[in-house]
Amino acid sequence: MATAKNALMQTGPASASAEARGQRLPTNPRKELVREQLIDIAARMFDSKGYTQTGMADIAREIGLGRSAVYHYFSSKEEILAALVEAEALKPSLHLQEIIDDETLSPTEKLRRGLIDGIVRRLSSGSRFLLFSRLETQIPDQLGSLYNRSRRQIYDFYVRCIRDGIAAGDFREVEPKVAAFAVIGMANWTSRWYSPNGPMTPEQIGEIIADIAIQGLRAPTNDIASARATIQSLRGQIDDLEKMLF
Repeated sequence: MATAKNALMQTGPASASAEARGQRLPTNPRKELVREQLIDIAARMFDSKGYTQTGMADIAREIGLGRSAVYHYFSSKEEILAALVEAEALKPSLHLQEIIDDETLSPTEKLRRGLIDGIVRRLSSGSRFLLFSRLETQIPDQLGSLYNRSRRQIYDFYVRCIRDGIAAGDFREVEPKVAAFAVIGMANWTSRWYSPNGPMTPEQIGEIIADIAIQGLRAPTNDIASARATIQSLRGQIDDLEKMLF
């Protein structure tokens, strides 16, 4: 996966984020906040107005800054989009590679950690995850190949965890690729119903979703008491999620 970051660094000044090109990013908390606000506003405008139709002047006007002030953070809208690709695809794929490489973790633990971390990231990014998912068709070819490769690496992480879990006897015999899509779908869907004003934190929701996914994959057991305890636990977790929705 390290090659993915190299690819982003090679996309050039018009399409690579400052961080990916190795430039020093603002360390002042206020500057970091403005930078993130610029990314969020640009994502909303790309989604509503269209990437091609949105210019740096539009973004500057929307956030209430002069155009020259916006250039202090990003040299172009391509660079803003590159920052989005980096945050929503590249960094997650690199993080999952670190989990896969951790030999101290079992396949179940890797799957659990990947799910929780991914859900927390999605739910902590506000509407950015949903906006970015709708921008997929507008990503230029130069960044599109990197984005698609990073997404593929995320998918491969879940396939690998499930396949290794089956081999270890932790998970029942299922088609790893289909199961991976199911698990990813569970994680992605949380961003569509989660409310930051709800009773649960992203971490708590991540724990529940991870438990449900892993219990659904577990190899069958002849221990009746253990099976009943698992069912009872799942019922309680589903009840908790229902309280957030109804």
